[in-house]
This record gives sequence, structure tokens and C-alpha cells, in this order.
Amino acid sequence: MRGLLKLLLVALLFLALSSVAQKEETSPSTTKEDTKETPTPSSNATSRRSSSTKDDEGDEKTDDSEQESLPEDEATAEESDDEEPTPSFDESYDETGMPGTVELTTPDYMTIPTPMFEIGEKITLGWKYGNDTKRPPEKLSICGKFPRGSNKSPNAAALCDWDIAVNISGSLRKYEWDTVTQGMPGAAFVADSGYLLRFYDSEYGVNNAMPGAGRIVPSVFWFNMYNSRYDLTNQGVPVGYDPSSASSLAIGVCSVFATVLCAMFV
Repeated sequence: MRGLLKLLLVALLFLALSSVAQKEETSPSTTKEDTKETPTPSSNATSRRSSSTKDDEGDEKTDDSEQESLPEDEATAEESDDEEPTPSFDESYDETGMPGTVELTTPDYMTIPTPMFEIGEKITLGWKYGNDTKRPPEKLSICGKFPRGSNKSPNAAALCDWDIAVNISGSLRKYEWDTVTQGMPGAAFVADSGYLLRFYDSEYGVNNAMPGAGRIVPSVFWFNMYNSRYDLTNQGVPVGYDPSSASSLAIGVCSVFATVLCAMFV
């Protein structure tokens, strides 16, 4: 019996020692594992962090874009300063402004109120726009009218009988009128007074007396036409006669002297 008890005691001691040894072995291992393991953040926390990081990056990009856009705006402002501003027409001028006019400069209508144009020649017409012409015409036309009572006009009520220039550039200030080719078909010019010359804006026509403020109204100028008689002054003179030649002059003097002598003795 004593032997069994000793065996049991030994066995119990062995079991107790083994259990203690196992506890000592397990406790440091768990500590090591705990120290090795790092806390893994939850998915929600990770998503929040990533979203906040993206927001921060987005804010930084927005700030960068704003900073980058500022120089462009400044460059645009500089470019706009270099460009000439487009002049805007005051619309109130349509109601209060005066109409424009055409002033004849060649021939000077101020010094020659009724110029004379030679039939069959080329007439140079020059003009300028008055100070109230704020809207010069893009296209200009010029026409003529026969004198009243000349029986040349097919329509006495019409403002024009023939065209001199049609839709020429409004920037022109001179035009050459050929009285041979630029007249009314079938009607020749005659020496007479009371002809009319009209300048008007092609866009509004010759009949529009109120084209608007700043635009030219049809401008009218009187003129006369004449036939030159210069060629008739040599009628009756022998062909090839040279009045400056010495022989002709001597013959003429002798004939005059002989005529005087005959008159004295008769």
C-alpha cells in the first residue's frame, strides 16, 4: 500500500510539474504573438482615410488649378488691354443725331455754286462727307437729271434720268465721269442750265430722304453744260497757214501798205 501511495504522489508531482512547465511555455509564446501582431484597421476606417486623402488631394489640385488659372486670366486681361476696343455706336443718336451730307470739292461748290461741264469731255468729280456723317455709306451711287423743260427727261417726276456711278466704294473720294459713254441711252446732252447731280447711299436709294441719323441724305448739286466752239475759230483759214512764218508776214504787210496807198490817191 505504501508503495502505491508513493507512486501516486510521484505521479501527481509529475503532473503538477508538467502542467506548470506547459503554462510557462504557453505564456511567453502568446506574448510574442501579441507583440508580433499589429492591429489591422477596419475597412470603414481605411475607406474613410482614403476618401479623406482623396479629398485632400482634390483640394490641392483645385488650389493648383486656381493658381494656374490666375496667370491665364491675367494674360487674357493683358491681351484685352493691347487690343483696340470696338467702338460702339450710341443708339440714342438715331433719335437725336443729324443726318450726314456729301460736299462737292471738285469743282469746289463753295466757290463755284453752278459749275459748267463741257459736253463730250471727262469730268472729274471730287467730294467729302460732312461732319455729321457718322455712318458713311459702304456703297455710293451718283446719278444725273436733265433740266426741266428740256424735253429730254422721260419721266419728269423721276429724281434721276441716267446713272453716272452705281455702287462704287464708299471710301472713294473721286470719280471720273465720261459724258460720252455715261449718259442716258438715246438722249444727247445739250448746252443748257439746270442739270442736277445727286449723290446717295446705295443701301437706302435715291428716294429715301430720311435714311437715319449719321447717314447721308441724297445730296443735290446744280450744274450747267456747254459745247465748246474752239474748233470753229479756224474756219476760213487756209490749210497749212502759219501766221508766225516770215514770208506770210511780209506778204501781209505789203498787201496792207498797197491798200493804204491806193486809198490815198483815189
